[in-house]
Amino acid sequence: MEILRCTSVEEIDPVIELARRSPGAPQWDRSNYEYLVQLGESAATFVAQEGDAPLGFAVATLAVDICEMESIVVAPEFRRRGTGAALLKAILGWARKQRAQRVELEVRAGNRPAIALYERAGFVRDGRRRGYYRNPDEDAILMGLPLVS
Repeated sequence: MEILRCTSVEEIDPVIELARRSPGAPQWDRSNYEYLVQLGESAATFVAQEGDAPLGFAVATLAVDICEMESIVVAPEFRRRGTGAALLKAILGWARKQRAQRVELEVRAGNRPAIALYERAGFVRDGRRRGYYRNPDEDAILMGLPLVS
């Protein structure tokens, strides 16, 4: 498995295709992903690949000194093989390089595998947003990870 950072709009096609095939992923249009790539060091999109096959992707943005993890998506057929952990590691490395003080995220309350992944990485639950997600309606668990002591 190889983790690649998307640095041009041409490289986001696998991300868009994988998002379309993943109902739980944010269903952004192409312009959203293009905008993130154009932000340069204020955003990062990583793709996990084996050969030409995309296994998953992760997107994060930086606001001052807070890294907001927008999403991690792994294709269903590649889950539970370390892809999500590898993508999370790439995001955390990028956030540290950007001197982020903290990483924050929201995760569906019912997404137990994702919550377990984040907790293994040291994230703690910071709160809950009632009715945050739609289709299906579900609460969001807020989680955070300080990057500096």
